Amino acid sequence: MSASLRSSAPVVAPLSATTATRVAADLRRRILSGELAPGQRLKIDELAVLCEVSHMPVREALRELEGEGVLDVLPHRGATIRGVDERFVRNFYDVRGAIEGMLTGRCAERIDAAGLAVLKAAAREVEAAAARRDAEAIVAANRRFHDAINAAADNPEAQRMLAQGRVLADALRLRFGYGAGRSDAIIAEHAALVRAIGKRDAARAADIALRHCMRARDDLLARM
Repeated sequence: MSASLRSSAPVVAPLSATTATRVAADLRRRILSGELAPGQRLKIDELAVLCEVSHMPVREALRELEGEGVLDVLPHRGATIRGVDERFVRNFYDVRGAIEGMLTGRCAERIDAAGLAVLKAAAREVEAAAARRDAEAIVAANRRFHDAINAAADNPEAQRMLAQGRVLADALRLRFGYGAGRSDAIIAEHAALVRAIGKRDAARAADIALRHCMRARDDLLARM
């Protein structure tokens, strides 16, 4: 592990869901930033020092990230951040496209005025981030946009499936960025989604969502 992970002795903290959740969020952030890279082995002792907690919250956090498909946890050996390659990207977006298409159609059937307002606000955030050419802000705003759709669809089981590998996919996007014209295409596709959802056109909304996902896949693969 890099020198940046070395610090003084770990501060022992009591095991709690809040502590483990905080550690998991911290590790997600470090993976997204590239500080922790795909394929890197994570040792519990070093992570405890890094996050300034005891071993137990680290173990709980690693199990949480394993459930999200971010890590492969090996008994008594810590964990390894999953490697990502073209096969991973294709498989991830195949699953994401199928689930997001279904959720978007369901969203169009169920969304209320308040949910539609949240969705429109998220779309404006994506547009503002694109205008600043801020890739990190685009990724974050894009996630909020799709989270708003998924929340309105009200299918927690599907959302849990969708979470598999999402952190790694976002990390790839931050690493490789967007191709020429992709930001403008995202804005146009989001606008089409908002229109279809606002008209309660579930079939069209689902179709747009699937094509939006496949275009994102193709753009990322081209950048890789």
